[in-house]
Amino acid sequence: MAHAPGPEGPSAPRWASARERFQKAAGILAHVCGLTLLMKRYIEKSQAKEWAQFYLSIKNHSADELSFDMSNFSRCNLSKDFAKLKTLMFIQPKQRSQKNLQEIQLCLKKNRSFHSLPKEVQLQLCQTAIYQELEAESMLLRQGHVPLECYLVLAGCLKVMSSSRSMNKNTNSEILSEVEEGDFIGEICLLTNTNRPASISCKTDVKLLVISKDDFYCFLAQRIQEQYQETCSFLRSFPLFFSWPKEKIDLLAHCSLRRYYRAGPTIISDNFISHFLVFIISGRCRILAQVNCAEISVCSCIMKTGSSTLKNAHAVFPPRGPLDVTGRSLGTTVSPRTSFSAARKKTLDTKKTPLQGLSSATCFVEIRVLEQGEVFGLAEALGSSCDLHLYLISEGVECIFIPKNLFLTEASTDFRRSASELVCAYPTEEALREYLVEQQVWNEYKARLLAQQLKK
Repeated sequence: MAHAPGPEGPSAPRWASARERFQKAAGILAHVCGLTLLMKRYIEKSQAKEWAQFYLSIKNHSADELSFDMSNFSRCNLSKDFAKLKTLMFIQPKQRSQKNLQEIQLCLKKNRSFHSLPKEVQLQLCQTAIYQELEAESMLLRQGHVPLECYLVLAGCLKVMSSSRSMNKNTNSEILSEVEEGDFIGEICLLTNTNRPASISCKTDVKLLVISKDDFYCFLAQRIQEQYQETCSFLRSFPLFFSWPKEKIDLLAHCSLRRYYRAGPTIISDNFISHFLVFIISGRCRILAQVNCAEISVCSCIMKTGSSTLKNAHAVFPPRGPLDVTGRSLGTTVSPRTSFSAARKKTLDTKKTPLQGLSSATCFVEIRVLEQGEVFGLAEALGSSCDLHLYLISEGVECIFIPKNLFLTEASTDFRRSASELVCAYPTEEALREYLVEQQVWNEYKARLLAQQLKK
């Protein structure tokens, strides 16, 4: 009689193997659970919640660079060195020691144009340049005069006027552009050996480095010549100027300013009062529209998703409620130079009841990214601007500034008509408000979901 196989029968090895695999898997699972519990004890609930709130707040503050202006930052820091710089620069150029030159170089390193020069050129400037201070409303250069020197602006702001009559304070002369810290003045006239094309007066108190004609030709002329030729070539290759004669292109290049901005600073803080067309040579920058959250209408909550103008737009809202862990609101850190116009205020006052719960602080919507070969300010120059308050924010860009008034003076009527076809329309303010409503609802939904997860 056959007996059934016992524990030690033929099937024992098969069951033993399965039991060993199960024990091994259980051991791995227990190890993983132990690690998970250990990590849970390491990352305490309060810290996880604090991190989540901090992360949301940082996202809401992602446009805080609007409150950061590199020129203001460097001006503030350089002003601390002016007393020392003034003392050093009063030493006669031939008597400045190597130590003096190094100290002068250290004081000037925050200046944008000075910093971009090669070190040997910096030291030559420190050896030969003269320090000069001018009070507000003083005249620096007059139209038609023969150039004898050029200047590097260390601090302050100057106005480039269309006529030398601007020396009369009672005369309202046309302002072509404004010159600020980090700009060279008068170097193109020395390079091309032409008389001053415009007058320049001080809008504020100004501090300058004065570079004589002889010194300019010794160590700056070649570099300025290269930049000038690059500017002329860039403008000639720009589609907007294909029909312009060479002499007009040269005039625009003569009166232009070339600047480089690192990522973050505000290039144009008010499109309504800006004197410039900004042409992007390299890099990229963003166009942000300012909208008052308190004026968003509740009647239009459906976003037109098919609109190409807002397809890539995104909004930055000020933090609200418990998410404001940094203690700062975007609306309190950004102070535009101009407020809404009277006409815009009247329009906004007719809006319906503001959306319940929206913050009254200002929010910003990115409506476009400009890259190489694009221009900012053309719509305003041609009179087809929208009523949005626009900022131009650098993401690391080199650009050319051309005075709008000079551009309009040289542009023919037919050219203006054809150029208006190249202007890309901005989204309307109502479209932005509808977009903001949708984004606000979506942000609140995500915040509620996160809050529910944190409570578990």
